[in-house]
Amino acid sequence: FYLLSKLNCSQAAGYFLSLQMDDDENRCKQRGIKPIWSNKMNRKAQITIFIILGLIFVVGIALLFLVVRKPQINVLPENNPPAFIESCTREAVEEAIALLAPQGGDITPKGSLFYNNTDVTFLCYTSSFYQPCLTQRPLLIEHLQEEITRYIQPRVATCFLNLEKNLAREYTIESSKLGVETVLQSKQIAVHISKKVSVQKGESVTSIDDFNVIVIHPLYDLAVIATEITNQESLYCHFDELGYMILHPSYDISQFITSEGNTVYTIQEVATGESLTFAVRSCPLPPGY
Repeated sequence: FYLLSKLNCSQAAGYFLSLQMDDDENRCKQRGIKPIWSNKMNRKAQITIFIILGLIFVVGIALLFLVVRKPQINVLPENNPPAFIESCTREAVEEAIALLAPQGGDITPKGSLFYNNTDVTFLCYTSSFYQPCLTQRPLLIEHLQEEITRYIQPRVATCFLNLEKNLAREYTIESSKLGVETVLQSKQIAVHISKKVSVQKGESVTSIDDFNVIVIHPLYDLAVIATEITNQESLYCHFDELGYMILHPSYDISQFITSEGNTVYTIQEVATGESLTFAVRSCPLPPGY
């Protein structure tokens, strides 16, 4: 036992394995059976067998992952024109939202204040002390639709130029004038693209004239809340954001009041983190109050 205590786990396991093999060999001799192993078996041979089995196991697992893993497929314009236009348009819409959402709904802000290194547009403004503000964007949703359309239209046109350039290598292409319409809806933005593209190769002609793109984004819902805020600010010079959040826990509304008496509102959808930021100047007090 003293010697066993000096052995590590692997050495002890080998020792007991050797005793077991000796016992099995003696039993085989008593029964007149020749064992297929012997105490004289080379230990290195045993180790080699285990190494080979381990390698087989590792290689098998690696082959399993190679078989199960799905190959990455890149959709080329000539293979799927609608998918190419959808992907290209989606990127343009996301770029437009990233620009206008923190700037009060304007791609290029006009009538704004500088907040958090960004020009933020006033959606409700007054230049007179003690006076409630006047709504600057009474049709905010329509304004956002126009801003997005104005931004993405030249980029969508470039998408079609790239598509036609790729298709022209193997096909004869005919296309009509481009039309783009953006419609804000609850939880999503729909982009309707009217343009007919005819692809001909030999006597085979394929026409595509309906390109619709849906981008999941709560911009419509954020704009509805922004309209409610500006309406209350124009009537009462105040908006109860805490009360609103109790009734609508899906949204978080924060206020930041500047030293000039301006209020910057940020509306955020809790589930997605998407937000809309804008400024209000209503019933401002003169300096010293």
